[in-house]
Amino acid sequence: VVARASLVAMAPKKRASTSVASTAARRGIRDGAIALNASTNDPNGALALLGTLRDPSRRPREDVADALVALERFFCERTAAGELAESRARRKRDEGGREEGGDDDARDAYLAWFAKHRRVFVERCVGCVVDGELDERARCLALGVIMECARCETPGKFSNELYEDALRRATRAKSWSEALLGTLKARYLTRVDVRYHTYGAMRKLAEELKTYAPGEGEAAAVDVARNVYDVLNATPRAFDDYRGDEAGAEDEDGRADFAAMLAKLRGESVDDEGEKKRGPWCEDAEGSVIDLEAAKKKRKTSGGGKPKWTEGARHRRAFSDAWLALLRADFPEDIYRKILMRLHVDVMPHMVNPQLLSDFCVDSIDVGGLTGMLALNGLFILMTQHGLEYPTFYNRLYELLDASCFHANHRRGFFSLMDVFLKSPALPAYLVASFIKRFARLALSAPPAGAMVCVGFIHNLLRRHKSCVVLVHRERVEGEAAKLIDADPFDADERDPAKTNALKSSLWEVETLRAHYFPQIPKMVALLERDLTDRVKTKELEMGDLCGASYGSLTAEELDARVKKVPLASRAEPFTSIFTTSEMSRCFDTFERVNA
Repeated sequence: VVARASLVAMAPKKRASTSVASTAARRGIRDGAIALNASTNDPNGALALLGTLRDPSRRPREDVADALVALERFFCERTAAGELAESRARRKRDEGGREEGGDDDARDAYLAWFAKHRRVFVERCVGCVVDGELDERARCLALGVIMECARCETPGKFSNELYEDALRRATRAKSWSEALLGTLKARYLTRVDVRYHTYGAMRKLAEELKTYAPGEGEAAAVDVARNVYDVLNATPRAFDDYRGDEAGAEDEDGRADFAAMLAKLRGESVDDEGEKKRGPWCEDAEGSVIDLEAAKKKRKTSGGGKPKWTEGARHRRAFSDAWLALLRADFPEDIYRKILMRLHVDVMPHMVNPQLLSDFCVDSIDVGGLTGMLALNGLFILMTQHGLEYPTFYNRLYELLDASCFHANHRRGFFSLMDVFLKSPALPAYLVASFIKRFARLALSAPPAGAMVCVGFIHNLLRRHKSCVVLVHRERVEGEAAKLIDADPFDADERDPAKTNALKSSLWEVETLRAHYFPQIPKMVALLERDLTDRVKTKELEMGDLCGASYGSLTAEELDARVKKVPLASRAEPFTSIFTTSEMSRCFDTFERVNA
């Protein structure tokens, strides 16, 4: 009892001593951070702060943040002052040999120390970004520190090697998060120089996806492909030449003010970082830990011509290369569909040569379903707007139309695109007749919602193409007996619509649908007959509502409908069962004996 009491008494003291030690350590880190950048600072104080970043997830977030901010100022100020460049120059000079000197040796030792520990600092910043156990705010802060290091390495220029390496390593990590992507998008991807080098980094990363080993490597490649897509999709599309003169700045401000005015009229918020900060990151002195203008004057760096990121044509080329590299890689189905849904809006108009996307679209058709239809949509845009020739387009469309389309989750989008592709009145009669017969044959076995879609397509296609009305009623030759279904000249198994003999057939399937158990379908067949008789007072059916119909929507529509005449009960006795005949009872008895 005494021992237990003593342990209980000691426990609060132990916790208190631990808390005091933690508070003291935290105070020491903060004092060290302040002292590092004081006027009488000791460069060796950076070593203790670098130790804080060795295993950041085990440290309090405040300690990591203090160390990052202090070391950022320490290294960026000295880098902008030219110490890193001087270190590299002296290293090259040493490779050629030199005479030793006391003061020179001391300076060389310091510069070598500085270059080494700056590399360590950048590495540990990247480590903070990829550390999934670290607080998200600290990870976003580390990303900002990396961007500041890239800006200050050479004032007025952007260190693309540092940025691209850090971005590739961050997006390869499993810990890549929405917070990091949001920070990158809001603060940096609006900058013209960052955008350009982002395309380069994503192109290299997409090309590396093919090198992942089978097994676990393939799973990792899928995650990396998803991250590459997210970054490319978040990067704004802007391909105008950057002009650093006053006229360009005025145009920039005018566009920003106009965008802000539109946002206010719409009741939207204006993101200052995202809307107004569109100039190069390397030349924006606002928010920098150093005075960039003073640093550029002190360094007297030569311009060496305009940077590549100032040319809109190079931006467009980098954009095209990055997307083509991603489309050649393997990526998950959800990304596959997202790319195809936005390909004609977000990618195709900005490509140097949009026809290079045709191979990706053609290969995607083989996936089938909505994915194949979206790929055909990409080809359709390439054909109608970019001069692509693809003679087998409607053959591939015909192949995609089968019974599985009526049971797919995204059938609304599938049939909406089908309606777009079949809108043209210039399609040849044999092709339209093949689609009409395919719809009619599928309607016989499709669910009620699918049969309604089929009748709707038949209705509209017959109205657009008068040459196909012959399918509705075909006169028999005098003395010829009525043909059986097996004698229908239409070949439903033929994949080429030019060889189906559809124009020699008739729409006996539509006549069969008059006896469909769902009452809406016979009504649509009657509407088809009436509209073909009087084309002036009638119009095409709107396919949007039909494409989205399902068992649930049809049932809800029937239950909500107002009935004019309520059917009366026709049985005097209550209804107790479905199969009451003796024959059915014997069938059930036989079934039970067989399965006993």
